[in-house]
Amino acid sequence: MSFVRAVVRHNAYADSITLLQVSAAITELEGVIDAALVMGTELNMALLRDSGLLTQPLDAGLNDLVIAVRAHDAATAETAVEQAERLLAQQRPGRQAGVDRAEEPRSLRSALRQQPDSNVALVSVPGPYAAGAARQALALGVHVFLFSDNVSVEDEVQLKRQGREKGILVMGPDCGTAILNGVALGFANVVRRGRVGLIGASGTGIQEVSCLLDRAGDGISHA
Repeated sequence: MSFVRAVVRHNAYADSITLLQVSAAITELEGVIDAALVMGTELNMALLRDSGLLTQPLDAGLNDLVIAVRAHDAATAETAVEQAERLLAQQRPGRQAGVDRAEEPRSLRSALRQQPDSNVALVSVPGPYAAGAARQALALGVHVFLFSDNVSVEDEVQLKRQGREKGILVMGPDCGTAILNGVALGFANVVRRGRVGLIGASGTGIQEVSCLLDRAGDGISHA
């Protein structure tokens, strides 16, 4: 016997890494059978239904965050949802100890003023806003690691053309893994630097090959 609890937080967003971390944390709670935090895309909602984490219709859209828990009883499920919300709150900018909110950049331009040597922008926002954020980065002359998905093909083509014209690298959309000059971005593994460059359509494939090369004593330049 199990109990499923699914809640929607409308107009709330968290990137995939945060959602995976919080999902893993609440899955470890005693009495929790399974749990997932996702954005409310059609694909994600279908995955929740297929995995038994969604047993009734839920009003969720692209800009909504869904917390779904399957536990041995209702009290445990509710506790898990509350814990997920606490963990999400801790992930929000400015919540870390010692962070001065007055110093938080409010835009990409202000962030570059604080860190003028930065030359890569990681974009992880809901799909409808991702292309605009990437265009801002390109206009400011920084390379783009576009983690967001749900970006239209038309926007992707435009971004790639704009990057090519400016001599700026545009990775993505839906780019989860990259290594630039030995520095791991997104889901990339930290491996030794070396002479091998990787190009792949699959981020998990790049992760696997880069780790195998590292174990073999070689290293990665770019991926």
